[in-house]
Amino acid sequence: MSGRQASGKLDNDAAAKRSVASIAYDVISSRIASGEYSANERLNEAQLVKELRVSRGAVREAMNRLASDGLIEIELNKGASIRAITRGDLSDFLQVRAVFESFAAHRAAERVNEPGVREAVLALLDQCSMLEAHPSPEGMVEHDTSFHSTVMDLSGSFVMSTEWRKLRRSRYRKRFLKLLSTNEILMSISQHREILFAILDGDSDLAGSFATKHVRLTNSRIQRMSNDQFEAIYNSTGPQFIPSERPTSATALNSKDQSRPSLVNVA
Repeated sequence: MSGRQASGKLDNDAAAKRSVASIAYDVISSRIASGEYSANERLNEAQLVKELRVSRGAVREAMNRLASDGLIEIELNKGASIRAITRGDLSDFLQVRAVFESFAAHRAAERVNEPGVREAVLALLDQCSMLEAHPSPEGMVEHDTSFHSTVMDLSGSFVMSTEWRKLRRSRYRKRFLKLLSTNEILMSISQHREILFAILDGDSDLAGSFATKHVRLTNSRIQRMSNDQFEAIYNSTGPQFIPSERPTSATALNSKDQSRPSLVNVA
């Protein structure tokens, strides 16, 4: 085997290992996002290797990524455990999101007359109307993902769009959305409409301002929760966050959660 062939084989082996580690990462992070793993729960490396049918090296690589993302903590001689979420974590997370959201909405408004931008905004407004007619937590998760991802893409910034997709995977966002009441869903849609109409008008400053307000209102809503409500949503070990089976495949990752109780009332 030539040096070039050997190098190519090593590259392919490394790519395959990364791919398996990514699958392990996706499954474990999905379990964290759903609440299947409770706060401070220890992760059993040997059990994960058996469940996911991957190598110990792939699980360790996935663990390192999860630790760098702040989802788990790894202690010497103790292993890995799920990191509990604090109000400060959420506040910091949403401050970063506010910067992203404001920039994207501002840039989208500046680009509203470029090909495809106005059409994409109008499509989002149609989504708003459909969700208003039939509000549901599942529909809100789908719409919210589409709304924020589309606005981010309309900014024309590849870097911002890529980084946003990393934030979008956060367990903070998913749990919050799945617990919105009907009134809270309708309020969020109204805020989305404000942003979209400002973009259509080409008012970049107003679009950015509305986007910032939208994220700040979300943070305010979370910070007003009682400790019991906060813990039930973000650090719960209760049955509302425990699916019947652990997902071990891409198909299982798409399973829907059961109905959720309402969040705090919005003033």
